[in-house]
Amino acid sequence: MNSVVLVGRIVRDPELRYIPGSGTPVASFTIAVERDFLKKDNTRDTDFIPCEAMGKVAEYISNWCLKGCLVEFLGSLRIEKYEKDGETRYYSKVSGNKIRMLAKPGKKENIEQNAPSEVPENYGAVDEDDVPF
Repeated sequence: MNSVVLVGRIVRDPELRYIPGSGTPVASFTIAVERDFLKKDNTRDTDFIPCEAMGKVAEYISNWCLKGCLVEFLGSLRIEKYEKDGETRYYSKVSGNKIRMLAKPGKKENIEQNAPSEVPENYGAVDEDDVPF
């Protein structure tokens, strides 16, 4: 089973893009996760983990989960490859399908106090009466 749970802070505001053709939203962001052991000097190392989400979760992330938010992100590890200078290179990312905001960053004007902590079940739903066809 390939299952990943990350708890950490979002490093910078997520980037939202849309897949050409389908228009599916994709949010890309990085989560800083502290390692669970202390070094001799009583500090912890931090891993910066690239993450990605699609669909309603991506829209939620781009609207509510900004730089500094403490989040829990659930997904799976993906190993991607690409060619550069005739050499195959690999990189890892977490592709997720569920996120929960655990804490907002310090007071910021662009984060509403009533932001939902999880993606509401009907988030992004469209009323059928609003559809023109």
